[in-house]
Amino acid sequence: MICIPITSSSVEKAIQDIKESEKSADLIELRIDYIRDICDKKLGQLLKKTTKKVIVACRPGFCQGNFKKSESERISLLKRAVDLKASYIDIEFKTDKQEILELIENKKNSKIIISYHDFKRTPEIDVLEKKVKDVKRLNPNLIKIVTYANSINDNFKIFDLLRKNNDLISFCMGLYGHMSRVLSKKYGSVLTYSSLSMDKESAPGQIPVPELTKVYNYNLINPDTDVLGVIGSHAENSLSKYLHNANFKKQNLNFIYVPFKVSENDLCEFMANFRRFGLSGAAVTIPHKINVMQFLDKTEKTAKEIAAVNTIVNKNNRLKGYNTDYIGAVTALENKTTLSNKKVLVIGAGGAARAICFGLKRKKAAIVIANRTIGKAEKLAEEIDCRSCFLEEMYKEDPDIIINTTSVGMYPDEDKTVVKKEFLKERVVFDIVYRPMVTRLLKEAKEMGSEIIKGYEMLLYQGIEQYRLWTGKDPDEELMRKKLKEQLGKK
Repeated sequence: MICIPITSSSVEKAIQDIKESEKSADLIELRIDYIRDICDKKLGQLLKKTTKKVIVACRPGFCQGNFKKSESERISLLKRAVDLKASYIDIEFKTDKQEILELIENKKNSKIIISYHDFKRTPEIDVLEKKVKDVKRLNPNLIKIVTYANSINDNFKIFDLLRKNNDLISFCMGLYGHMSRVLSKKYGSVLTYSSLSMDKESAPGQIPVPELTKVYNYNLINPDTDVLGVIGSHAENSLSKYLHNANFKKQNLNFIYVPFKVSENDLCEFMANFRRFGLSGAAVTIPHKINVMQFLDKTEKTAKEIAAVNTIVNKNNRLKGYNTDYIGAVTALENKTTLSNKKVLVIGAGGAARAICFGLKRKKAAIVIANRTIGKAEKLAEEIDCRSCFLEEMYKEDPDIIINTTSVGMYPDEDKTVVKKEFLKERVVFDIVYRPMVTRLLKEAKEMGSEIIKGYEMLLYQGIEQYRLWTGKDPDEELMRKKLKEQLGKK
C-alpha cells in the first residue's frame, strides 16, 4: 500500500493536499506536527475531510518532528484522534512506555502503530530483530522500523528483517535507501511512504507518488517480481528505469528496474547480497564495469576482449557478464551507413572508445584512434590492431565517419567541441554525448552537410540488447525512444 504524508502548515492547505493525495494513496498520514497551532478543533476539521483510511502522527522534536508544545499536549492530541475515529495512530517507541500502554488500552476502533526511527544509520540485523521484539512486547497492531541508509547494503538488512517478520512497515531513508522504498513491498512491508511532490516529503528520500506509481509501477510489484537495476556510484541519475519499466508494464512482465547506488568500497558486499537475494540481473556503469568482472561466474567472449561488462544476467544463481555498449554504437551507426572498409576516426581512448573500437573491428572498419594522450591511443590501437595519432594530427586524415567518445560538449559545457567545424564537411558524425541531445559538434556537422547520429541512439540500442538478455523478448523500441527523449528533453 502507498501512504502519502500531509505536511502542509495550515488546515486549508492540508485539506487541498488531502484531496489531491486521495487520487493515488491507499492511506493518508496526517503529520499534525506540521500544522501551525494544531489543536483538537483543527484535528477534527482535517479528519472530516478524509475519505481514505488515515494515520495520525505527531512527531516530537526528539524524533526530528516539528511539535514544539509539551509532551502531555502531544499525547492528548493522539488520544483525541482515537476519539475522532482515526484509522491508525502512530506513536514513537521513544515515548514514555506507560503513555504508549495507556493509548493501546484505550484505542477503541483505532489501530496503533509503534514506530522506531534511526536517523543516522542502519544497525546490524541482530540489533534490528531485538528492536522488533522490544516493540512487540507492547502489543501494537503494527510495528514500523525505519533507518537511515549510508550504504546500498543497508537496504538488505531491512529486507532480511521483513522476510523474518509479518505485519511490519520497514524501509530505509536517504538517497542510498531509495531502492528499499520501492522493493520493500516485494519483501513484505505493509506499506511505503510516498510524497505528494518533491517539495512535500516528510522524511529524506521519499519518492514522489507520480514517480513511484508511473515509473516504478509500484502497484504491480509482488513477492514474485524479478528485480533488475543499474549498478553505479551515481545510479540515481540513470535514465534506464524509464525505458525498461515502461516496457515491462506494456508486455505484462513481472520485472522491476531500480537504481543500485553502489560506491566502490561497497561493491564486494553488494555483489554477495545480489547473489543471496537472487536478483535477476543488472546494468553496470561507472565506475564498476571492470571491477565487477571478478564477481562473475562467466564473461561473454566480446566482453572479455573489451575487458569491461555493462550487463549481468543471473541464471540459476550463475552470473554471466556481457557488454552491449558496442552493440548500441554499431547499431546506431549501421542505421545510417555501412561500416565494412569505411575509414573511422575515433576521438578518445577511454572505456567507451574501447568498446566501440572492438565493435568496429568486428565490422571490418578501418580505424584511427586520436587522443590527447598518445600513449593511451597507442595502447588501445595495439590491442585493436589499428592506427593511432595525436589529437592535433587527426586533421591529416580523411575519414568517412567521425565518432566522439570524449565528454567534450557535455552539459554544462555545451559550447565546447572537440573538432574544427571545417573538418566536418560531408561525413557521418556520431557524438556519444547525449546531454544535450544535439551537441555543438552535431550542430556544426549538420551545418557542414554531414549525416549526424545523436548520442542517445547508442544508449537506446545498448538498452534494447540488455532487455533481450534479461527477458528473452524484444522491447517496444519506439516506446523506449519516446521515454528517453522525454527525459532528455527536460534537461
